Amino acid sequence: MIDTLMIVDDNALDQKLYARIIARSGLVGQVHSFVMAEDALTFLAAPTCPVIDAVLLDINMPRMNGFEFLDAATMRFGSGFARAAVIMLTTSMSEHDQQRAAGYEVVRDYINKPLRPEHLERIDALLQGRAA
Repeated sequence: MIDTLMIVDDNALDQKLYARIIARSGLVGQVHSFVMAEDALTFLAAPTCPVIDAVLLDINMPRMNGFEFLDAATMRFGSGFARAAVIMLTTSMSEHDQQRAAGYEVVRDYINKPLRPEHLERIDALLQGRAA
């Protein structure tokens, strides 16, 4: 089970789709969704912030993209700001983006949108230490 999942994606329509898929999966306890990466950073800094098990992170966002978010979060909180994993969830098929994501210790997977139920199963397996 994914106790606490954070989603950082600027697309409100995608966010609605994710909420439906997550609810139907039965694999996620709490979800904290943000359309602006800066708001997600503020949430992580709050004293009441729960332990985040996994983060679904879009790359292409305005003001602060996914890589800038990773840089800011790891600089401020260390690579343990997500208990187990950051999953890049993006439309970017760029080999450069995939290699860049792999360079972050906290990034554990790179998934092309849209989010599907099997992606949540893969994240759950990752958190449980099982092969996905």
